[in-house]
Amino acid sequence: MPDKFRCFVFQSLLVGLSLAFLAGCQQSQKKNGAIGLYVDAIALSDGNDPNQAIDKLQQAVEKKPDFALAWSLMGNIYLRQEKYPQGVNAFQKATEINPWSFEDYRGLGRAYSLMNDNTSSAKAFAKACQLDPQSTEVWCGAAGSYYKLGDYEAALKYGQSAQELNPSDSEVSKLLGDIYTARKDNEMAIDSYKKALQIDGNNPEIMFSLAVAYLQSEKFDPAKQVLQAIVVLQPNNAEAWRYLGFVCLKLKEVDIATTNYEKAVQLNPDDWRAHKGLGVAYMMKYQTLKSFDNPEADNYKNQALIHWGKSLDLNPAQNNLLKLYRKYVK
Repeated sequence: MPDKFRCFVFQSLLVGLSLAFLAGCQQSQKKNGAIGLYVDAIALSDGNDPNQAIDKLQQAVEKKPDFALAWSLMGNIYLRQEKYPQGVNAFQKATEINPWSFEDYRGLGRAYSLMNDNTSSAKAFAKACQLDPQSTEVWCGAAGSYYKLGDYEAALKYGQSAQELNPSDSEVSKLLGDIYTARKDNEMAIDSYKKALQIDGNNPEIMFSLAVAYLQSEKFDPAKQVLQAIVVLQPNNAEAWRYLGFVCLKLKEVDIATTNYEKAVQLNPDDWRAHKGLGVAYMMKYQTLKSFDNPEADNYKNQALIHWGKSLDLNPAQNNLLKLYRKYVK
């Protein structure tokens, strides 16, 4: 081989090796730069500077698009900022890069849930359940999503699994009560709400759900007791006063029902159901007094018509009430 040609080959090899080395260095620098930006973002996020943290993370994924940890942190920061669509996008990127990441599927489920995209949240939480079957949170998340979708069989399956993992979680018992109520399994709903209350004490929200379950089972006395306990804890709970009025009507306690409905209307003058119920209570008093030819009877009829009229003003789509109103207004 001529010396001149041998020298050319040697020089070409040196250039090739140099280019390969430089390319490797550039890739390493990009990687190291992305990691440095990610570390900076963690510090900024911990220091309560989320916008700067997001900026660093966006620079990091621009340098290294498959940087799953950066996408994941970005998703969590967006969730804290209540920027849910951006959070979904970040978590989706993270799960595409690392399909075995429980944390990212959990975050994706949370983001979809907060956007009320229950179909997508159910799928994300269900995937998270597969990746970590010991997490009560994601089983409960899947149950809640399926419950909102009206798929009560799937909701019950995930809810029961959540309860098996953590029998002392009152939120799980409350959710199971809601699922049983939707399935019209009132006895199981009552048992679940009672269990939730054993765990969480006098929680008015759970108590109210229990009272509704009693009502649906036509167990009016225990429903009344629970509702009375609620208004002691929350004297300004207009809905509880309205339900208490309804229960007392069912128990033929018309005077008490009237007082309860009056309280509900006082607390929430725009509650058409409360005005309707109060009108019914007044009309029942009118009919009783009229049967004894009591001259006060018409006063109660007039009060009934006033409240029925108000109820119809607030919600005109009450054909049966409109017929009653027209019957007595003559």
